[in-house]
Amino acid sequence: MQVSKRKVGLAFIILGIIFFLAFQIFHPQIITLLESSISADGEITPGGVRQLNYVFYIFTGLLVLSGYGLIKAEDESWRQRMVRIFFSDPVFGISDVRPSPRFMLIASTVIGLFLIIHIRLYDPSSQIFEVLYLEDGIFESLTPILMLAAVLLIGLAIPRLRRDPQFINIRNLITVIYLFLMLAFLLNAMEEISWGQRIFGWETPQTFEGNIQNETNLHNYFNQYYLLFYRLLVFFPIFIFIAIWLEMKERYLDFSRLVLPHPSMIGLSLLIAVVSLVWFKSQELLEEMFAVFFMFYSFRIFNCFRVRGKSAELGQEQREQSEKESVEAAG
Repeated sequence: MQVSKRKVGLAFIILGIIFFLAFQIFHPQIITLLESSISADGEITPGGVRQLNYVFYIFTGLLVLSGYGLIKAEDESWRQRMVRIFFSDPVFGISDVRPSPRFMLIASTVIGLFLIIHIRLYDPSSQIFEVLYLEDGIFESLTPILMLAAVLLIGLAIPRLRRDPQFINIRNLITVIYLFLMLAFLLNAMEEISWGQRIFGWETPQTFEGNIQNETNLHNYFNQYYLLFYRLLVFFPIFIFIAIWLEMKERYLDFSRLVLPHPSMIGLSLLIAVVSLVWFKSQELLEEMFAVFFMFYSFRIFNCFRVRGKSAELGQEQREQSEKESVEAAG
């Protein structure tokens, strides 16, 4: 017998409520059990308790949200609308495009999960981790490399945007926004490599002496504000929710589709929010996830205009061929 999505969704919601109530009632006993079973020193710090609480609330929230989604999925029109919003990209102008939004959703989320898992399993005594985490090694270089890739992709998209007749009314505004993003990505990449000092190894100029790492960069003067910034990343998915809302309401579509992240990036954005809430002191992890997010963001924008340009060229060739055949037929 096939169980309906509505019943499964309702079961998820009930389980979420039960888990939430049980966690509140038996919280002291749960902490005592965890201290005796998984803590090496038999004690969980207040910070560890907060992290446990955050993880549990996120889990129960996702459980209830999944249940609500399953219930709504019984509505065919609502399901089709969600498929259109998350798994299609109207900017492309064609339905079949590669890589698809579905692939972008899966790939970005899996990469985000991999980054979280690998940093949580970090073992300084492991030879594998020693290779991965060498000074200026693979993972330390990931952020500037991906940010420079994002700069290049946005830069390649701008000329295509300006040649696209559909966006002629907003192309100047979008160009300014893209140029600002390129500047922000470039500054981030150059700050990460201390403007080349970490590659070429020059002596730190006297002007920059005294910052925390004694390197040629500005961001180390503001490290005391970083923890606040990383905590605020818990609100990062708001940009995705705004994009979804505007798509559902069919408002400011050209602007939202060209500037806001595509809804298929929701998985990685939620992971960034979780890390900022639970492990907000994992600075390198958040920076890597942020860089991955904007690399996907920039690639999607570039790919949109690349596909649109090819589609326009193909359409022009077809029109010219049709006109040529008409002239020959008339002759």
